[in-house]
Amino acid sequence: MQSNAVRFSCVGCGICCKGRLIPLTLAEAQQWLTRGDEVAVIVEAFDESNWPRSSEEFAHAKGRSVSVRCGDARINVIAVFAGKALEQCPNLRADNLCGIYDERPLVCRIYPMEINPFIPLRQDNKVCPPEAWESNDILCTDGRANPALEALIHQSRLADNSDATSKVAICAHLGLNVASWKDNALAVYFPPRTNLLEAIDSAIGNSEDHPDYEWLVRVDDPSLNERLAMANLAMAANDSTDYIFHTL
Repeated sequence: MQSNAVRFSCVGCGICCKGRLIPLTLAEAQQWLTRGDEVAVIVEAFDESNWPRSSEEFAHAKGRSVSVRCGDARINVIAVFAGKALEQCPNLRADNLCGIYDERPLVCRIYPMEINPFIPLRQDNKVCPPEAWESNDILCTDGRANPALEALIHQSRLADNSDATSKVAICAHLGLNVASWKDNALAVYFPPRTNLLEAIDSAIGNSEDHPDYEWLVRVDDPSLNERLAMANLAMAANDSTDYIFHTL
């Protein structure tokens, strides 16, 4: 008896395709841009002070990040490329079905499961209507996804790690070198579509070492700003219009 099973089946309401940014692998971002749609870039930084060095959560974050120079110190930077669906996904049809269903991103195939192993699946954190959770289809048991979903989640995590260096190098190449501090805020850029696509096209398949660019961190919280400045990090001014700074 599977008393801890979570049951779910998509009812085609389209709610999860609206009002969000959709995380993409590097190859998916290339496809998204090639179709003529916009991709946002979210950049955040952290160091060992965020978690104990031995913690599994730190190891997970470090695996999808790149070590970069920041002032007289080094920090880890994560770059997330995300399809712009702030009003709604550009691939959502009038009947609320996906117009690129066979080519939809991994995160869409995995939803509503969580890709981050440290975020538990919670129905009250999802926008899906109640009837979606009344299915006979088992989504996960004891927090573990069904085998098909588990394979997709593993694929997504591998892409997160393997794409990390190229994504951060693309950001630096485009001058997107101000990062927010992880769990404090998000620095969200909306680079010109053609510029980002050209940078991705150049980065994919390029195995050469990437230059060690200089990065800046923006923190609006005075106490955190002081702590990071004391650690010799290079701090950015708080008045830039190059990106959206979203405090968490």
